[in-house]
Amino acid sequence: MDEPLSNLDAKLRVATRSQIAALQRRLGITTVYVTHDQVEAMTMGDRVAVMRDGLLQQVDVPRVLYNSPVNSFVAGFIGSPAMNLIDGTIGSDGVTIGQSLIAIPRALQKAAPATGKVTVGLRPEALELRGSDGDGIPAIVNLVEELGAEAYVYSQLAEHASDAYTTATPDIIARVDPDRTPKSGDKITLHVRESSMLLFDAETGTRITEN
Repeated sequence: MDEPLSNLDAKLRVATRSQIAALQRRLGITTVYVTHDQVEAMTMGDRVAVMRDGLLQQVDVPRVLYNSPVNSFVAGFIGSPAMNLIDGTIGSDGVTIGQSLIAIPRALQKAAPATGKVTVGLRPEALELRGSDGDGIPAIVNLVEELGAEAYVYSQLAEHASDAYTTATPDIIARVDPDRTPKSGDKITLHVRESSMLLFDAETGTRITEN
Protein backbone atom coordinates (compact mmCIF):
# COMPACT_ATOMS: atom_id res chain seq x y z
CA MET A 1 0.00 0.00 0.00
CA ASP A 2 1.45 3.36 -1.03
CA GLU A 3 0.06 6.32 0.94
CA PRO A 4 -3.55 4.99 0.74
CA LEU A 5 -4.98 7.53 3.21
CA SER A 6 -3.19 10.69 2.08
CA ASN A 7 -6.22 12.24 0.34
CA LEU A 8 -8.76 11.57 3.10
CA ASP A 9 -9.92 14.16 5.61
CA ALA A 10 -8.70 13.81 9.20
CA LYS A 11 -11.77 12.06 10.65
CA LEU A 12 -12.06 9.55 7.83
CA ARG A 13 -8.31 8.90 7.92
CA VAL A 14 -8.49 7.84 11.57
CA ALA A 15 -11.48 5.56 10.97
CA THR A 16 -9.98 3.95 7.86
CA ARG A 17 -6.64 3.50 9.59
CA SER A 18 -8.19 1.35 12.31
CA GLN A 19 -10.24 -0.60 9.76
CA ILE A 20 -7.19 -1.45 7.66
CA ALA A 21 -5.22 -2.52 10.74
CA ALA A 22 -8.08 -4.73 11.97
CA LEU A 23 -8.55 -6.28 8.51
CA GLN A 24 -4.85 -7.05 8.14
CA ARG A 25 -4.71 -8.76 11.52
CA ARG A 26 -7.82 -10.81 10.72
CA LEU A 27 -6.50 -11.97 7.37
CA GLY A 28 -2.98 -12.54 8.66
CA ILE A 29 -1.39 -11.40 5.39
CA THR A 30 1.98 -9.66 5.53
CA THR A 31 1.46 -6.13 4.21
CA VAL A 32 4.02 -3.49 3.29
CA TYR A 33 2.59 -0.03 3.98
CA VAL A 34 4.37 3.12 2.80
CA THR A 35 3.62 6.44 4.51
CA HIS A 36 5.13 9.79 5.40
CA ASP A 37 2.73 10.04 8.36
CA GLN A 38 4.57 8.80 11.44
CA VAL A 39 1.27 8.46 13.35
CA GLU A 40 0.08 5.93 10.76
CA ALA A 41 3.38 4.09 11.01
CA MET A 42 3.27 3.95 14.81
CA THR A 43 -0.37 2.91 15.12
CA MET A 44 -0.57 0.44 12.24
CA GLY A 45 2.87 -1.14 12.00
CA ASP A 46 3.96 -4.30 13.82
CA ARG A 47 7.48 -3.40 12.68
CA VAL A 48 8.43 -0.04 11.21
CA ALA A 49 11.31 0.69 8.83
CA VAL A 50 12.42 4.33 8.79
CA MET A 51 14.00 5.42 5.48
CA ARG A 52 15.98 8.53 4.61
CA ASP A 53 17.10 9.34 1.06
CA GLY A 54 16.62 5.69 0.14
CA LEU A 55 18.72 4.40 3.04
CA LEU A 56 17.37 2.30 5.90
CA GLN A 57 17.94 4.09 9.21
CA GLN A 58 16.29 1.71 11.68
CA VAL A 59 13.73 -1.09 11.72
CA ASP A 60 12.03 -2.24 14.91
CA VAL A 61 8.73 -2.26 16.78
CA PRO A 62 7.19 1.20 17.28
CA ARG A 63 7.99 1.41 21.01
CA VAL A 64 11.71 0.77 20.45
CA LEU A 65 11.85 3.39 17.68
CA TYR A 66 10.25 5.88 20.06
CA ASN A 67 12.38 5.14 23.13
CA SER A 68 15.68 4.10 21.53
CA PRO A 69 16.20 5.82 18.16
CA VAL A 70 19.58 5.07 16.61
CA ASN A 71 20.11 8.62 15.37
CA SER A 72 18.68 12.12 15.52
CA PHE A 73 16.75 11.69 12.25
CA VAL A 74 14.71 8.79 13.62
CA ALA A 75 14.30 10.61 16.93
CA GLY A 76 12.90 13.69 15.22
CA PHE A 77 10.66 11.75 12.84
CA ILE A 78 8.96 9.46 15.36
CA GLY A 79 6.63 11.19 17.81
CA SER A 80 4.00 13.92 17.68
CA PRO A 81 4.90 16.58 18.66
CA ALA A 82 8.40 15.73 17.53
CA MET A 83 11.27 15.23 19.94
CA ASN A 84 13.03 18.45 20.95
CA LEU A 85 16.51 18.44 19.38
CA ILE A 86 18.67 21.15 20.94
CA ASP A 87 22.35 22.01 20.54
CA GLY A 88 24.42 21.19 23.61
CA THR A 89 27.98 20.81 24.83
CA ILE A 90 29.29 18.07 27.10
CA GLY A 91 31.80 19.05 29.77
CA SER A 92 33.18 17.52 32.92
CA ASP A 93 30.08 18.36 34.95
CA GLY A 94 27.36 17.41 32.47
CA VAL A 95 25.73 18.77 29.32
CA THR A 96 25.13 22.48 28.80
CA ILE A 97 21.95 23.60 27.01
CA GLY A 98 22.05 27.34 26.46
CA GLN A 99 23.03 28.61 29.90
CA SER A 100 21.76 25.56 31.80
CA LEU A 101 23.91 22.69 33.04
CA ILE A 102 22.27 19.28 33.37
CA ALA A 103 23.99 16.31 34.99
CA ILE A 104 24.40 13.12 32.95
CA PRO A 105 25.93 9.71 33.76
CA ARG A 106 29.72 9.60 33.72
CA ALA A 107 29.64 6.85 31.08
CA LEU A 108 27.85 9.17 28.65
CA GLN A 109 30.40 11.88 29.25
CA LYS A 110 33.20 9.44 28.38
CA ALA A 111 31.39 8.31 25.20
CA ALA A 112 30.89 11.87 23.94
CA PRO A 113 32.73 13.03 20.79
CA ALA A 114 36.07 14.77 21.27
CA THR A 115 34.55 18.12 20.28
CA GLY A 116 31.94 17.82 23.04
CA LYS A 117 29.30 19.05 20.59
CA VAL A 118 26.08 17.09 20.89
CA THR A 119 22.41 17.28 20.04
CA VAL A 120 20.22 16.84 23.11
CA GLY A 121 16.99 14.93 22.55
CA LEU A 122 14.07 15.55 24.90
CA ARG A 123 10.54 14.24 24.37
CA PRO A 124 7.81 16.73 25.36
CA GLU A 125 6.74 14.39 28.19
CA ALA A 126 10.33 14.28 29.49
CA LEU A 127 9.97 17.83 30.77
CA GLU A 128 8.26 18.92 33.97
CA LEU A 129 6.93 22.45 34.31
CA ARG A 130 8.13 24.50 37.26
CA GLY A 131 8.01 28.16 38.14
CA SER A 132 10.71 30.66 37.26
CA ASP A 133 12.97 29.35 40.06
CA GLY A 134 14.79 26.08 40.63
CA ASP A 135 17.17 23.86 38.69
CA GLY A 136 16.32 23.22 35.06
CA ILE A 137 16.05 25.01 31.74
CA PRO A 138 14.76 28.62 31.96
CA ALA A 139 12.34 29.47 29.15
CA ILE A 140 9.76 32.01 28.04
CA VAL A 141 6.35 30.74 26.92
CA ASN A 142 5.42 31.43 23.29
CA LEU A 143 2.16 29.54 23.01
CA VAL A 144 0.02 27.06 24.91
CA GLU A 145 -2.01 24.45 23.03
CA GLU A 146 -4.84 23.14 25.22
CA LEU A 147 -6.18 19.86 23.84
CA GLY A 148 -8.49 18.84 26.67
CA ALA A 149 -6.79 15.81 28.20
CA GLU A 150 -3.33 17.30 27.64
CA ALA A 151 -1.62 20.58 26.88
CA TYR A 152 1.60 21.56 25.12
CA VAL A 153 3.75 24.56 25.98
CA TYR A 154 5.87 26.02 23.16
CA SER A 155 8.69 28.16 24.49
CA GLN A 156 12.01 29.86 23.79
CA LEU A 157 15.15 29.28 25.82
CA ALA A 158 15.47 32.29 28.12
CA GLU A 159 18.67 33.48 26.44
CA HIS A 160 16.91 33.47 23.04
CA ALA A 161 13.87 35.41 24.20
CA SER A 162 13.31 38.85 22.72
CA ASP A 163 10.47 41.24 22.03
CA ALA A 164 9.66 39.05 19.01
CA TYR A 165 9.42 35.79 20.97
CA THR A 166 5.75 35.31 20.09
CA THR A 167 6.54 34.86 16.39
CA ALA A 168 9.85 33.01 16.73
CA THR A 169 10.16 29.29 16.06
CA PRO A 170 9.96 27.61 19.48
CA ASP A 171 13.15 26.08 20.90
CA ILE A 172 11.41 23.53 23.09
CA ILE A 173 7.99 21.91 23.49
CA ALA A 174 6.78 20.45 26.80
CA ARG A 175 3.71 18.39 27.61
CA VAL A 176 2.11 19.71 30.79
CA ASP A 177 -0.85 19.23 33.11
CA PRO A 178 -3.85 20.82 31.34
CA ASP A 179 -5.11 22.11 34.69
CA ARG A 180 -1.88 24.01 35.39
CA THR A 181 -0.94 25.72 32.15
CA PRO A 182 1.12 28.95 32.01
CA LYS A 183 0.32 31.92 29.80
CA SER A 184 2.15 33.39 26.83
CA GLY A 185 5.06 35.48 28.05
CA ASP A 186 5.39 33.66 31.39
CA LYS A 187 8.85 32.75 32.63
CA ILE A 188 9.09 29.05 33.43
CA THR A 189 11.70 26.45 34.31
CA LEU A 190 11.60 23.07 32.59
CA HIS A 191 13.02 20.23 34.66
CA VAL A 192 14.31 17.16 32.79
CA ARG A 193 12.94 13.89 34.15
CA GLU A 194 15.64 11.46 35.26
CA SER A 195 17.04 9.15 32.55
CA SER A 196 14.83 10.67 29.85
CA MET A 197 17.50 12.61 27.95
CA LEU A 198 19.03 11.24 24.75
CA LEU A 199 22.31 12.48 23.29
CA PHE A 200 23.40 12.41 19.65
CA ASP A 201 26.70 13.29 17.98
CA ALA A 202 26.19 16.78 16.56
CA GLU A 203 28.09 15.94 13.35
CA THR A 204 26.99 12.40 12.50
CA GLY A 205 23.62 12.32 14.28
CA THR A 206 24.47 8.92 15.78
CA ARG A 207 23.09 8.27 19.24
CA ILE A 208 25.62 8.30 22.09
CA THR A 209 25.18 5.40 24.49
CA GLU A 210 26.85 4.29 27.70
CA ASN A 211 28.11 1.04 26.18
